[in-house]
Amino acid sequence: MLLRIEEILDLERPSREQLRILWIARVSWMFVAMEIILAAFTLPYFIRIFSLSGVEAGFLASAVLIGDIIGAAIFGRISDQIGRRPVFQISLLWYSIFTALTSVARGFWDILILRILAGIGLGGMLVIDPTLLSEFLPRRVRGRLMVSLDLFWPVGSFVALALSYIFIELGGGNWRGLFLAAAIPAVTITFFRLYVPESPFYLAKRGRLDEASRVIRILTGSNVDPRSITFAVEEEGSYRELFTAYGRRAAAMLIAWTALNYTYYGLFLWLPEVFNVITNLYGGNPWLYFSIAFAFQIPGYVSAMYLVEILGRKRTLAPYLILSGLSGISMAFSTGDLLAFTLSALAVSFFNLGAWGSVYPFTSELFPTKLRGKAFGLAEGIGKIVAVMGPIVFGALLQTTGSFVTPLIATTVIAVIAGLAILYLAPETKGLYFD
Repeated sequence: MLLRIEEILDLERPSREQLRILWIARVSWMFVAMEIILAAFTLPYFIRIFSLSGVEAGFLASAVLIGDIIGAAIFGRISDQIGRRPVFQISLLWYSIFTALTSVARGFWDILILRILAGIGLGGMLVIDPTLLSEFLPRRVRGRLMVSLDLFWPVGSFVALALSYIFIELGGGNWRGLFLAAAIPAVTITFFRLYVPESPFYLAKRGRLDEASRVIRILTGSNVDPRSITFAVEEEGSYRELFTAYGRRAAAMLIAWTALNYTYYGLFLWLPEVFNVITNLYGGNPWLYFSIAFAFQIPGYVSAMYLVEILGRKRTLAPYLILSGLSGISMAFSTGDLLAFTLSALAVSFFNLGAWGSVYPFTSELFPTKLRGKAFGLAEGIGKIVAVMGPIVFGALLQTTGSFVTPLIATTVIAVIAGLAILYLAPETKGLYFD
């Protein structure tokens, strides 16, 4: 009897090995968030010590994202050629090394270049981690478990907040110690990633059915005759096929990723500076507001984790995008009222990060295995190009207008437009799967 790998892996409950891989990916994801959010907390300090303009500050905030573009383009394609596992192992170690080297930077340009290099490793992780994970998990709970991966994003944000408070606030601006400390845990988790096997989907598509059978046995404990696996050697997918055979889906995917990248990075990498200005007017403590804002990301993820299985992927992603945009617009018009501003900021955290949680299962189920790596690579690459522009445009508008109202509206209204477009273009992917 012929068997599909997705059917074999679709256990009633995830196996111990599947859960172990999931936890390794979760902790790795935490460090991705930590690394990116560090830019937000060091930015106000670097603005002061280097006397940066709004545009210069925007480029420094976007440095890791620029590296992400390069890493996503390179590693997404490599993962389809040499496998998911090598990229999964290399990417985290790469970013850890250059994060540690940031601690010995001598000035603005050194920091800018080293943050770009660290971002290359992060770009690889942002592409390969969800791609690999989607090819290990049982289909019936894949959406919920993949959203649980993003639940560790706010955990990473809290780690960045705690480290920044210790080294920047209490340590008198010790940014060198901050980046060195940020690299150490990531190096440790790199060794755990060595235990993750190659994707059985990738192996089967390459005709390596014996190896695919061994991985299936590791994941499920079941002995599967390699000759019973339906996958055969298949030609590589192409970007042309991605847009000709799946044009509307590709458009919906790119709209979702560009909107999320632009709104999240454009807003959250400037959030400490925004809160500093607002709280200075009222004598508040911005560190307290950061903690509350990050805390609200967690229920956003948890709600999305269940709604993607109850309502569906598209039916969760689109409304969350729309509501995050409306909350951001409310935030812009509430800069004179600290309570209304804070409540709006909490709503942005809830809905924007919930949308991030639902975009991964949404994307992974839009395309067949041979195109999945390219799709994620393209989404990450183009998304990060737009993400780079988010902090830069925000800084330029702030420098030009002298007010946070215009950059806040310009950043968040895009989420509303994107949510409406996805409702029109995208299919509902819940319950669908490709060979």
